[in-house]
Amino acid sequence: MSLLICLPDSMQPKSLCSALMLLDSELKIIIGPENVQNPDEVEFAVVWNNPEGLLLNYPNLKAISSYGHGADGLLADKKLPVGIPLVRLADVTMAVWMSEYLLAVVLLKRRQLLEHAANQEFVEWGIDTRHPGNQIGILGLGYLGKAAAKVFLNMGFHVSGWSRTIKQVNGVSCFFGIEGLTEMLNKTDYLINLLPLTKETYDLLNTKTLSQLKRVAYLINVGRGQTLVDEDLIPLLEEGQLSGACLDVFRSEPLPEEHPFRKHKKILVTPHNSSSTLPESVAPQILENYKRAISGTQLLNLVDLAHGY
Repeated sequence: MSLLICLPDSMQPKSLCSALMLLDSELKIIIGPENVQNPDEVEFAVVWNNPEGLLLNYPNLKAISSYGHGADGLLADKKLPVGIPLVRLADVTMAVWMSEYLLAVVLLKRRQLLEHAANQEFVEWGIDTRHPGNQIGILGLGYLGKAAAKVFLNMGFHVSGWSRTIKQVNGVSCFFGIEGLTEMLNKTDYLINLLPLTKETYDLLNTKTLSQLKRVAYLINVGRGQTLVDEDLIPLLEEGQLSGACLDVFRSEPLPEEHPFRKHKKILVTPHNSSSTLPESVAPQILENYKRAISGTQLLNLVDLAHGY
């Protein structure tokens, strides 16, 4: 029986294969559906943005793993096999890299370093030029959100978090539901979006919600591009409701050259690299779920189809 890897070349499928083989040299791994000679042999698949209906070709499939923290790259396939469990990754390296990115962006803004870099002709020296406010608001208190919250707490920030259902996180003021979202936004200086893409989060960051933030708040979107209404952002920046934004995810990627986000002086664009899936880091988790699927035991990080993540 075999494990199928169906990933774009940019996600290093061969490196994932090598990492898995280092853990278990007896694994039979197939890279790419074009190399499957006997569909009956495929029992486990690791995928991202696979062709629609592809996985229906494997009658003995026991589980499907997303190759990322989110499940939207898997759920984009509207013809997934019925009744086959889906799992996603929850990886410490992803969390460390994401927290590192978020802290760097907040500190760049808080200490006005990009502004200093753009204007080296200082008139006054020794003046405190920190961006006002010390309140971090995190949308999404899952694995990545909790890791980021811990980092900001250790740096002395006040941290709030919002989630679909009520949660408790040490040191974090937790909110949930529509009323809770408004309450958290009203007190937030730096808003970080880590929400997965679902029907409920699509277009969530719009004029109405972003206007509930404290004046001159700063937006960081590392969740999904479809959560932000693009045409609502620039007017909020121009009239001063938002002081700036750092965007790492977009509705269309790569971000088109002519997109207004690329040239706006208050928007920092990064190429979807806030965090990455490192093959050698996630291989143990994938192998563990493969073994559990074969043995029929409980899988790690199951996707809740009702909620989309």
